[in-house]
Amino acid sequence: MRIIHTADLHLDSRLETNLDPVKAKERKRELLLSFDNLINYAKNNLVDAILISGDLFDRPKISAKTREYIIGLIEEAKELQFFLIYGNHDINMFSEHPIGLPSNLHIFQDRWETISLPEVDITGISGESISPALYDHLVLNRNKLNIVMLHGDITNLNSIPLSMLKERSIDYLALGHLHKYQKGKLDDRGVWVYPGCLEGRGFDEEGPKGFMLLEIAEGKISSKFIPFSKRILHDIKVDITNCDSWLEIRKNVNLKLTDVPQSDMVRVRLIGNYDLSLIKQNELLEQSLNQQYYFAKVSDESRLRINPKDYENDISLKGEFIRNVLSSKLSEDDKIRVIEYGIKALMKEEI
Repeated sequence: MRIIHTADLHLDSRLETNLDPVKAKERKRELLLSFDNLINYAKNNLVDAILISGDLFDRPKISAKTREYIIGLIEEAKELQFFLIYGNHDINMFSEHPIGLPSNLHIFQDRWETISLPEVDITGISGESISPALYDHLVLNRNKLNIVMLHGDITNLNSIPLSMLKERSIDYLALGHLHKYQKGKLDDRGVWVYPGCLEGRGFDEEGPKGFMLLEIAEGKISSKFIPFSKRILHDIKVDITNCDSWLEIRKNVNLKLTDVPQSDMVRVRLIGNYDLSLIKQNELLEQSLNQQYYFAKVSDESRLRINPKDYENDISLKGEFIRNVLSSKLSEDDKIRVIEYGIKALMKEEI
């Protein structure tokens, strides 16, 4: 028997934080298609069920178009069973329109419920924060394989206290909420797993994204992570400390991005220290990268390197400005920031 464990698809996300309106709409459609592609993978690989551990949608109220699209995909995949719990973003998403939901979609509500399949029991409950008393009502058949679905953060005792799930005959704790693949030991019998999100949406969701594929055979559950995202987000740091020109910066950036596919999304973070003589050309660098990749942005986190002795006898307007700032009562960070902006203004650069 094969089961897919996924979570945190956040369908119908607006995606306008980084992307322009055109690409935001395109990426929004790609997220919807990722669910379609997941179902096709399941059909082609003899999967029996798909577990969705919360936040299928980004918010409780979504467009009718998105709702009908997802319901249609589930209904069409009659050979698959879908098990869903609500997360903190889409709580009670289907409760307003329960009539007409596909018969192969089972939604766990705010009380423990167990569905028995031939080789495994699936138990779930919806909600990010569950009353501790409810854990006492979690009773599983120790003679069967048990998968338990929950949405929340195991590092937050007020969300999912792992200690209350130990020694309860759980073989696989199918979690959602954290958007990075993570796996750990629950107790001598079971494991806990976050599959991460299916597609990265922001640069806090960098790296390969996908789902878990579970194989049930000979009374055991094995699982492996399957990378599946259409695009990967890359958060790249480039140290410009030893760069003497914007051309060197560009060269170092390109070296860091050598193995990044053009269809991916990149954020380049310039770090390190630079001299006042360096002109960085960040806007042109970002525009150039956007011609190479699906999306690119440049974030400048580098710091200006100032040696006060270099300006002790500088009689220029720049020298006087720097001396005045350095002798002020501003914090060191603010001094550097004021000098950066001031020099740009003196050089008539865009601030």
